Amino acid sequence: MSERIGLIGCGVLGRTLGLRVLRSGHGLAVHDRHPERAAPLLAAGAVWVERPADVASGAALIVSALPRPEDSESVALSGELWAGAPKGLFHLEAATVGVASVRRLAAAAARRGIRYIDGPISRGSASDQGLKVVMFAGADGDDFDTARPLLESMVDRVLYCGGVGKGQVTKLINNLVTEVMTVVVGEALALGVRSGASIDLLRSALHEGTAQTRLLDELLPMTVFRGDWRPGFRLDLAEKDLGLAVELAQEQGMTLTAIDEVVGLYRQAMAKGWSSLSSHTVVRLIEEAARVELRSPIFQGLAPRPEAPRSAAEEEE
Repeated sequence: MSERIGLIGCGVLGRTLGLRVLRSGHGLAVHDRHPERAAPLLAAGAVWVERPADVASGAALIVSALPRPEDSESVALSGELWAGAPKGLFHLEAATVGVASVRRLAAAAARRGIRYIDGPISRGSASDQGLKVVMFAGADGDDFDTARPLLESMVDRVLYCGGVGKGQVTKLINNLVTEVMTVVVGEALALGVRSGASIDLLRSALHEGTAQTRLLDELLPMTVFRGDWRPGFRLDLAEKDLGLAVELAQEQGMTLTAIDEVVGLYRQAMAKGWSSLSSHTVVRLIEEAARVELRSPIFQGLAPRPEAPRSAAEEEE
């Protein structure tokens, strides 16, 4: 039986989830501070609501897909989103907002009788239908079991990680590895090119060796190797996620030995005005320092990526 889902936040993440909800046969009510962002969802059959509180009206689950912790906390804790929400309603936090934030939100939700699910989203490996979408879910076990069919209507795979907060931990580790690898791989490639190897030779050789990685196989070819800096995953949000990972490490009494240099590079790239571009623009700093460009004649010769450029207001998770 189809149920209604409410969505607040119609940027890249929200649109990705919302279109999947509609394709699954569920109803969808949407709201965003920028109504124009909802246009693709409305064209696909979603219903626009004028207030955040209306998102929860008649919904079995509401989805928050806002870019930063302060956005999610502001709309929920102010009562804008939860005003009049029925007891037992599920609230899914689909963005990467950090462990401390989802704990605060889950506690506030529980006081209102709302069942809170920490479920940040990651785009996984490519499939025939496009990129697979994975959810790292943190929730009470019974709540997760009850909500699972709704969660599976918007992603390809739901990975249960434990209680609230564990989804955020898993996503932050995923992003930490990705963002550090981008710098390490970028520096290694720059060293190879400066030493006389071609980028296409290096990519082919590393694909065959122990350094094979999706970053080299799928991601960098679409951005760095083409000189195409459109997001994708935005630079400022990558820097935000690195900061949340540092906070998590501090909470656990750990020092991440490589992280300061990596965070510094991402912040340098932001200082150049690249915040709304691809997170891979951090490699441009490495190119500048090494006085090389990591452009591939093979990938530059392919047709441009089909995605339209996004405005600086757009968000991605």
